[in-house]
Amino acid sequence: MRDSVSIIRLFAPLLCAGVLSLSVTAQAGELPAANPFVAGSPYAISHHDPAQTDVTRVDGPTVGGKLTHAQAQTVPLLWCSAPLYKTLGKETVVIASNPLGLVKVRATGEDFTLVSNVPYPGREKVHADGSDEAIAAVMQKIDHRRRNKQDWRLLIDSWLMYWKLNISLRTMPNGAYAVIDSDGYHYTFYDLHHLVKSFDDNRVNQPLLPVKHANIVAQLPPADAEGIDKILGINLTYDGHIVAAATGAVIVTDRDLNVVDYRLFPGEHVENSVAVDQSGIYVVTSRRMHKLVWTGKALSTEEKDGAWSSPYDVMPEGEALKMGAASHGSGTTPSLLGFGDDEDQLVIISDGNPDNAQIVAFWRNDIPEDFIQKPGTQSRRIADQIPFRLSKTTVEASPVVYDNGVLVVNSTYPEPGPIAMDLISNAFLAGTTREPPRGIQKYNWLPDENRFVEAWRIDDVDNTDWMPPAVSTANGLVYIANKRNDTYEYFAADWQTGEKKATWEFPDDSVLWNTWGGITVFLEDGDFLLGGFFAIKRFDTGAMR
Repeated sequence: MRDSVSIIRLFAPLLCAGVLSLSVTAQAGELPAANPFVAGSPYAISHHDPAQTDVTRVDGPTVGGKLTHAQAQTVPLLWCSAPLYKTLGKETVVIASNPLGLVKVRATGEDFTLVSNVPYPGREKVHADGSDEAIAAVMQKIDHRRRNKQDWRLLIDSWLMYWKLNISLRTMPNGAYAVIDSDGYHYTFYDLHHLVKSFDDNRVNQPLLPVKHANIVAQLPPADAEGIDKILGINLTYDGHIVAAATGAVIVTDRDLNVVDYRLFPGEHVENSVAVDQSGIYVVTSRRMHKLVWTGKALSTEEKDGAWSSPYDVMPEGEALKMGAASHGSGTTPSLLGFGDDEDQLVIISDGNPDNAQIVAFWRNDIPEDFIQKPGTQSRRIADQIPFRLSKTTVEASPVVYDNGVLVVNSTYPEPGPIAMDLISNAFLAGTTREPPRGIQKYNWLPDENRFVEAWRIDDVDNTDWMPPAVSTANGLVYIANKRNDTYEYFAADWQTGEKKATWEFPDDSVLWNTWGGITVFLEDGDFLLGGFFAIKRFDTGAMR
C-alpha cells in the first residue's frame, strides 16, 4: 500500500497575490475593482475575485425547500474545490479542474452536460484509473459505513480511496485554484511544479484541451528550486501576469508560463493561495504576513515601493497540526477589505494564537500617522486583532469579507482523526461518527475606532466541509453550508443581522452532496454550483428567488 500517512497530508494546503491598470476603480463598500485580465463572468477566479472576498453580484435564491433528485444534476469527478465558468454569448461553460484532469460542462439554460474530461499532460494513466465507475464504488462504500455509523471502518474506507483511485502526493493538490482570463484561457496547476494553460477556442461543444504546460519551478536556479515542494494557489495581477503561490515561494509568470520573477521565504511555510489588488500581492506564511509589490517587471520587497512584512501570533511548531489543523500558522488565504478611496484598506487573516485563533487585520497601504500600536500585537502594521472564541486552532476556510464585515467559520475538529493532518477522514467522520467543528462568527470593522467588534454568531452550524460562505450583494444574504442529521444542506442568513431566512436541504443523506474544501458558487440564474468529493453539482435553485 502507498504511504497513507504522507498521502493524507497532501490536503493541508488546499484550503482551504503593485500591479498596473490603476485606472480601474472599485465600488466603495461593495466589491473590489474588476481585473481587466480576468474573464467577465461572475465566477472566473477562485474565491470570486482577485481580492479573495467570496462576494458575488449574482442574486441567489431566497425561498427555501427540500431539493429533490429531479432538481439536482451531477458530473462525476474525484474532488473539486469550486468549478469556474465563462460565458460565450448566450452559452455558459463550466470548467472544473480536479486532481485527475480538466472537466468541461455545458451549463446553458438548465443543461449540465459533460463536454470533455481530459487528463493533465503526461498523467493519462492516473486519469484512467479515476473512472466514473471507480469513483462511484468508493462513494457507495463510504455511504454504507456512514449510514451504519461504523467509525473505524469508515476511517479505513476513507483512506482506501487513495489506493483505489490511484491518488498520490503528485496528484491530489492539482487544480485546487484556477482562473479564466479575458481571452477565455483556463489556468491551473498540477503535478506539483507545473502550470497548465487550456483552451476550447471559445466554442461550447469543443473539448477543453491543454495548449501549453510548463514546469515553472524548474525554471528557477537549482539552489532556489530545491525547497519548493508544490504549487498551492494561483491568481492574476491587474496587468495580466500569473501569480503562483508555492511552498516557500511566490512565482510570477507571463501567460505563456515563462517565469518573470520570484521571491523565496526561507524557513517559512506558504500553505495558502494569495490575494491581489492594484498595488500588491498578499501572501501569508507560517510566520509572517507579506505584501509584495509587482512593478510590471519585477517583484519588490522594498518599503519605498510600498512592500511590507509583519509577524503575527503562531503556535509552537507542530502544535496546531496535532489538533487537526492543516497549517503551521495561518490557514486562511488572505482576504482584502476596503476598496474605496475613503475606506480603510485592510488584509484579513486568521492567526495561530496559542490560546485561540484570532482574526487579524493589517493595514494594506500606509499606516495612519496617528495610529498607535495596539497592546499584544506583533507590529504596528496590525490594525487590530480579536479572539475567535469558537476555534482553538487557526481557521482553514478563508474569511468572507463584505463592506466592513468579516465572517469566519470554526474549523477546529473536536475529535480529529488519529493522524495529524488526516483531513480526508475528518471530512467523512465529523458530523457522522465524531463531533464536527461548529459555529460561525461575524465581526464588524469600526473605521472611526480602528477596531473589530463581534456582530452576530450562529453556534449550531456544522463546518465539517470547511466551506467558506458567500455573500450576494443583490439580496444582502450570506449562503452557508451545513449538515443536519447527516444530511447536507445550505441556508441563507441576513448579512447584517445573522437572521436565518431560508434553507435548502439536499436530496438524501449520501456523501455525494458534500462540498468539502469547496467555495460557494452561483450560476447567473441563481442555481447553486458546488464542488466537493465525487461530483460537481448543479441545483435548480434559480427558480427559488
